[in-house]
Amino acid sequence: MQQLTIRRAAGNGLAALCALVALALLALPAGAEPALAQRTPTPTPRPRVQPTATPVRTSAPAASPAPAPQAPALPRVAYNEEHPVLAYYYGWWEPEVLDWGAYQPSTRPAPGTRQIADDAGLLRKNIQQAQAAGVDGFIANRIQDMARLMDVGGSADFRATYQVDGNGDIAGQLGQFYQYVNSPAMVRYQGRPVLFFWRASVRDNSFWNAMRQQFDPERKVVWLADGDNFAFPAGDAWDGISPYAIAWSPNPVSQIPAWGAKARAQMPGKLYVPPVSPGCDDSSVRAVTCLQNRADGAYYQATLDGALASAPEWGVVVSTWNEWHESTSIEPAVQYGDLYLQLTRAFADRLKSVQAAADVIAPDPALREVVAPAEAGE
Repeated sequence: MQQLTIRRAAGNGLAALCALVALALLALPAGAEPALAQRTPTPTPRPRVQPTATPVRTSAPAASPAPAPQAPALPRVAYNEEHPVLAYYYGWWEPEVLDWGAYQPSTRPAPGTRQIADDAGLLRKNIQQAQAAGVDGFIANRIQDMARLMDVGGSADFRATYQVDGNGDIAGQLGQFYQYVNSPAMVRYQGRPVLFFWRASVRDNSFWNAMRQQFDPERKVVWLADGDNFAFPAGDAWDGISPYAIAWSPNPVSQIPAWGAKARAQMPGKLYVPPVSPGCDDSSVRAVTCLQNRADGAYYQATLDGALASAPEWGVVVSTWNEWHESTSIEPAVQYGDLYLQLTRAFADRLKSVQAAADVIAPDPALREVVAPAEAGE
């Protein structure tokens, strides 16, 4: 009973309290909210930005890489347009194959070089060596190598040109070459660019006439065929002939001027550009196609004498500067040093001299022309 009385009393008290609250709410002005409803809104949390820690240096800061030093300009050696000495230059050698031939170059490509044409330092070295030996320009057999040589050697007035591969895409090669004909670094004859062709006779003259008409109807470029078929460049497309090879001949001092006489007889008014070569030996890389002992420079001297005896109207071409696998190179080598550059220098001085005509060596009349093998012009 006592508990019941207490619960009733508590219930009566709660009821009284509720009544008082109700009376208070009725007393509020219209639109007013109870004090409990007036809360400060919870602020929208901002994304937390992680503080960036300042790194603590444990060593000195790395220095900025120094700019690569500019290579000094090559000395300028005037191109001799009247009687230039040119040389075939091959830029596609990979360093690892340079040891396969009978001779190895004294100057090696820089480490990491993919092909020698990629090494500007080596190109500069070769150009300096060539100019010191009286060589005025290189003939490349890739357009990109010709362009690279022009870029590296142009400021020194060292010239370059191209040899078209008669077995390749002729229109493609000519299209690329003619993009460079206005370059001041181009090999020229009487102001006209000069273009060489290899294995031109694998196509007939009607084909070459069509190519000439398509790419050079105004004959702005001198076109020189190769080989020893002197009737072939009598065709309308051609301005002359420059045989590629001579090292097959046992007697170049007579062979070269005999070629000159035949060229003038069969293609009058056109250029004959004689080749010179130190010898050849491709036995280390394939079945032998050419084997001619250098004889410590005597064979090369015989070709130089033969070239002078032919009284060239224009230039002479060295076959080659750096064909290492065929061993026709004159570039300095471990085995023979700069012997062939010295011989070339003496020859160039004679060729370019105003007394060159009086310095011609008459061929021995007892010697006759030797018929070249089928591959002689290649």
